[in-house]
Amino acid sequence: MPAVGCARTGWQNREMTTAGPQRTPRRSGSLQPVELAQASVMAALCAAIAIIAVVVPFAAGLSLLGTVPMGLLAYRYRLRVLITATVAGGLVAFLIAGMGGFMTVVNCAYIGGLTGIVKRRGRGTPTVVASSLVAGAAFGVFAVAALTVLSRLRHLIFDSMTANVDGVAAIMARVPQLEGAAERLKADFATALHYWPILLFAIGVGTILWVSLVGWWALSRVMTRLVGVPDVHKLETPIGDGPIAPVPLQLLDVRFRYPSSPKDALGPVSMTVQPGEHVAVTGANGSGKTTLMLVLSGREPTAGTVQRPGAVGLGRTGGTAVVMQHPESQVLGTRVADDVVWGLPPGTSIDVDRLLGEVGLDGFGERDTGGLSGGELQRLAVAGALAREPALLIADEVTSMVDQDGREGLMSVLSGLTRRHRTALVHITHYNDEAEAADRTVTLSGNGASADNVAGPEMVETAEVPVASTAPDRPAGRPVLELRGVGHVYGYDTPWAKTALSGIDFSVHEGDGVLIHGLNGSGKSTLAWIMAGLTVPTVGECLLDGAPVSEQVGGVAISFQAARLQLMRSHVALEIASSAGFSMYDQAKVTEALNTVGLDPTLASRRIDQLSGGQMRRVVLAGLLARSPRALILDEPLAGLDAASARGLLRLLEDLRRRRGLTVVVISHDFAGLEDLCPRTLHLQDGELAAAPTNAGGLP
Repeated sequence: MPAVGCARTGWQNREMTTAGPQRTPRRSGSLQPVELAQASVMAALCAAIAIIAVVVPFAAGLSLLGTVPMGLLAYRYRLRVLITATVAGGLVAFLIAGMGGFMTVVNCAYIGGLTGIVKRRGRGTPTVVASSLVAGAAFGVFAVAALTVLSRLRHLIFDSMTANVDGVAAIMARVPQLEGAAERLKADFATALHYWPILLFAIGVGTILWVSLVGWWALSRVMTRLVGVPDVHKLETPIGDGPIAPVPLQLLDVRFRYPSSPKDALGPVSMTVQPGEHVAVTGANGSGKTTLMLVLSGREPTAGTVQRPGAVGLGRTGGTAVVMQHPESQVLGTRVADDVVWGLPPGTSIDVDRLLGEVGLDGFGERDTGGLSGGELQRLAVAGALAREPALLIADEVTSMVDQDGREGLMSVLSGLTRRHRTALVHITHYNDEAEAADRTVTLSGNGASADNVAGPEMVETAEVPVASTAPDRPAGRPVLELRGVGHVYGYDTPWAKTALSGIDFSVHEGDGVLIHGLNGSGKSTLAWIMAGLTVPTVGECLLDGAPVSEQVGGVAISFQAARLQLMRSHVALEIASSAGFSMYDQAKVTEALNTVGLDPTLASRRIDQLSGGQMRRVVLAGLLARSPRALILDEPLAGLDAASARGLLRLLEDLRRRRGLTVVVISHDFAGLEDLCPRTLHLQDGELAAAPTNAGGLP
């Protein structure tokens, strides 16, 4: 599904000369797709928290967590987005947990909404107090008016309150020194009930004020950290309602600088994109390729001129579609066929089966998207983009998670668009053969662009599928990892059961290097999770030093395909320390961990979001290696890396394997340069170990 962002585009022939950050203008009108998506996700999260808080005994305090998603909605979006989320979450909570669940969602929305709006407007505690007094007064007046009309309910509530007070007074009367105080309590309460409207109004104001201040104190600190995380790579939807015409497109001396950054992330860049043209964009990591994608899809540049005949039409039929590097962020439907048409106008006729067949997902329409591999998710994202028949398709490293057969198929589909539909294609890539297939190449160097195939950085070379083999010098002795008859079935013993692995037998010894490869969906990631102890196989066993690895989670470290999704902390030092289990203030250990992976120790204070893709992968490795794992599993470690970064990472891993005896298992679609790191090669086919085809197409 093409991603849709959340602010402004739709501008044309506009020159930007300012360099400072700009606040997104507030929208008017109906909710945008991204606002609906955000409201639904946050409503579901708040409703789930509210239900747990009501249903689980002694869990009422968890309801405070529900203020966080509502606070973020209020801070980043319009009030009507918060109201929509409140209504949706409240109804879900009411249906499952009754009135208690509904009121919990409403309370979370009030506290979160108040905090988010006050934060967004740059106000502080005095504003919270003033707003709380107004809200408390309104609540008090409403309560008094309601109980005035509902006299029976009023008497029931008062009888209950009186019984509670009498009970407290009875306990106090058993203490000789408190007999008088007990009588005064009963008398004073009876007097207060005589003036019940004043009492109820005061309780309403006091309660709302207290809850608001406590919520502000707790939530504002959470939001200060959350809003400090830069959302720099989001796409932005257009505000204008003019005709959609994203091409022909021309950039003249365009620059872009992210807020609070000391230097430009892109530019100056001058380039054109004509209808039906295939343009490849290349460059090293950090040269501004993803930033260029944002500008082409509608984000306003810091300086320079962007000219197009009409609106960007991001995510709209006939407009601009974007397929990003990590497909997990673009797949929204739970069923493959639903995800292809998600967000399209009602009544749109789409041949879903044909689109899925084009991208190599024939017969996947009824599959659950949660069970797709990384490459299959990438193909699904492309299918969702094609469903919009875009005039401009921007593909950002779309083949990085796809096997070589699928890579050729996807490139054939994308290239065919420029011939069959006159769709302009801008393809960001590191692969030399993909760049050569384009009509023109634009190379980014980090301080500008050179066009028309001017020599640029070294490109990633593709290599032949290696032959499945066992190195003759494999270390002898007891293995570190041992898999015996391992098989795994998703949805076991259900009508939706799907076999992912079957009859897997192999061993990994100390200091061994093993490459595991196979087509998308062959079971590689499932095998990686089993070897890391994160998944228990349905049949067979996976042993680490002779004991089940699932009982020794952490003994085998795993680096996921998308390094950014594995980095959970805000700063490098905190991330490494948290992963390795020592204090972030132990500078010696942090420095040692950074040196181990070849990173400058000065990066310890750097924010995670300020790192390049290669640096993020190394930070993940630094944290994992600092735990001294028995083995290290790397799932697609070269995806998205330029040639220099990939070569440096492989050199580092080879050195660690030889010098420290590190046991390495690599799962990859990219084979160039892996010979020294992984002398052994295993080939997965349909969930089973098999011999890989030779270069001539036969069997070894």
